[in-house]
Amino acid sequence: MSTSLKKTFNVNILGAGVSGLSTALALLEKGNFSVKIIATHLPTDLDIDYTSPWAGAHWRSYADIADVAQQEMDTVTFKRLTYLADNEPRAGVMYLTGHDYWEVKPKNFEDPWFKRLLKNYRHIPKEELPPGIEFGITYTTVSVNAPKYMLYLQELILEKGGILERDTVPSLKALAQIPHRNGVKADIIVNCSGLGSRNLQGVHDHQMFPTRGQIVIVKVPDEVWPKAKQFTMERYTEGSAMGTGTITYVIPRDNGEIVLGGTMEHWNYQESVSEETTKAIMKRVLASRPDLFSKATILRSCAGLRPNRRGGVRMTAAVEQLDWNEGWNPQLLIVAHNYGHAGFGYQASIGCANKTVENIEQCIGELVEARQQARTMAKL
Repeated sequence: MSTSLKKTFNVNILGAGVSGLSTALALLEKGNFSVKIIATHLPTDLDIDYTSPWAGAHWRSYADIADVAQQEMDTVTFKRLTYLADNEPRAGVMYLTGHDYWEVKPKNFEDPWFKRLLKNYRHIPKEELPPGIEFGITYTTVSVNAPKYMLYLQELILEKGGILERDTVPSLKALAQIPHRNGVKADIIVNCSGLGSRNLQGVHDHQMFPTRGQIVIVKVPDEVWPKAKQFTMERYTEGSAMGTGTITYVIPRDNGEIVLGGTMEHWNYQESVSEETTKAIMKRVLASRPDLFSKATILRSCAGLRPNRRGGVRMTAAVEQLDWNEGWNPQLLIVAHNYGHAGFGYQASIGCANKTVENIEQCIGELVEARQQARTMAKL
């Protein structure tokens, strides 16, 4: 390890969604980073702008067959989640059988890249398909109880000496000015603010836009639960790999709740839920599995805003000087970003966090050199 990497660096992270928490934990596990998370919302909060708690969160990759980088991040995440399913009940991760259904079979269908990663992958025979389904695949995957998992990440962060602080930060400069331990300024700031990056001063990423999703959370009778907890699905109305129309999904959680969805409403900020949409979701789910959901009890309906981004996820890091008015005594620091995950934050969260840490580490040598040059110039 180089001398620069042996030093402990102070990190301020903006955002406590799954991306911010995962990034904080990945930094703390390195051992040479002191981490503070600053966020408007923290785990246990419920707000339409705080996306992560609303997620159904089962692992199903949408990476293109040629997108090797995204595959790698999804793979790293999947392997970690399976480890948690095997070894850590606190995390809220469990195994179940995934089903992808298409009402119209995609033209020139190719098996997804994750066929080689997931166990028990196969095409579903016609006699096993629900009514109205032309084609389907199945495989063993995992689901994540999103609220429970976020609390688990928070617990690990606190156990490793991380700090979580509730505050609303208007700019990257303000984030950099928040004192770390003993009043020391940050060496590194990481923007994991999701949709907030659209209006965050110093970022103003207008490639970001909201995609509203409405879900219904239900419970099924006790006698049905053992079967229902093993079943997760996505049902597409059209023939593309993602589905170009309505997507219907079922995602159980380990606490007995089942998330049913959903909607994909671009630029819709509506916080109140639609009873009509709730009824439509229930109708679509019942059409797929009446044996599981004919006696389901609705617990609540919810809406959240997915942090969508034209051009995909932004993961960058660079040495920057945020205030040029400081002359030859500037606050030089590393500015990193990890946001824009749309509805796929959980499936790549650990891989993206690791990549963000890698990006930061690649900048540390440059940061040390730039600070040394600034100190030398200040003495002239």
